[in-house]
Amino acid sequence: IQKRRKRMAEEIDVSFVMTVYNKEFYLPSVITALLGQTGLKNPEFIFVDDVSNDNSVEIIRRMTEGVKNVTIVTNPYNRGISARINQGIALAKGKWTRMLDSDDIFPLDSTAKMLAVAGETGAEIYGCFTKTGKDPKELENCRLEEFDYQYVPDAMSGVLNGRFTRMGQLIKTDVLQKAGGADERAFIQDESIPLRAALYAKGIVKMTANVVLVPKEIGNFSGNKIQLDHDRFMAYYWMLKDHPELPDEARRRMYLRAVSAFWKFTKKSRQFPFFTSAFARYLGCKLLASKPDMKYLDRMYQKFAALTDVRRIKP
Repeated sequence: IQKRRKRMAEEIDVSFVMTVYNKEFYLPSVITALLGQTGLKNPEFIFVDDVSNDNSVEIIRRMTEGVKNVTIVTNPYNRGISARINQGIALAKGKWTRMLDSDDIFPLDSTAKMLAVAGETGAEIYGCFTKTGKDPKELENCRLEEFDYQYVPDAMSGVLNGRFTRMGQLIKTDVLQKAGGADERAFIQDESIPLRAALYAKGIVKMTANVVLVPKEIGNFSGNKIQLDHDRFMAYYWMLKDHPELPDEARRRMYLRAVSAFWKFTKKSRQFPFFTSAFARYLGCKLLASKPDMKYLDRMYQKFAALTDVRRIKP
């Protein structure tokens, strides 16, 4: 009995997985809030660096010195966000995994409250994020406000009818690993992780709480709107290509999101975008809930693939 109790006490309850690339400005506050997460029994912390050339790794080593269950992964060459988050997901040993970018700040009680809701519903969790525009130090000691939540038994429907961007989701580790983490055919992981996890999840919870606080931004990929359009399109394009067996309603919504991503790209790249076939196609999908036209999406894929000003995962 004593051995069983010791084993249970040593089990990892939550694995935190963070990708890191040149975020020395944010890391002191991000790690302060991360290590200060309340109500956890035995968390682990996995940091995966993508060859930062600032002091990011040194800051992590200094701030986690003496903390148990810490893994710091360094790499020989830069590969990209989706690849590095997958590297960390593969190492996770906790029952649950919660991922974050190295400029995301978690309210101190957010993980514990997400776990409590998970225990009540048996679902995966999602919470909203908010862009605060504040200095990171102002957010280190924040806690969750009062919140409501809604359980959606069909996880894919929940993802496709919700606001599922940014990191911070709490997902069962076995679900996340079975899904293969992020789709590495998209450089940024935000869109593909919940989409792929929803293939295997039993349900999902939408929370009204801001479980991720985003400080003022000083140079990140969200500034490259073409990159965001490209990666959003790729997430839905490949899901449609890889999973023709999905229900018609899910495929219609994915198709609309892929078409919407191409329309947003067209608005940024064409002088008179409302006179293009991209706008007509987008409008038609919005009004008619069209079935996926894969030949059309293949043409859009070729146009995105020809772009030279977006980043892609290196092999």
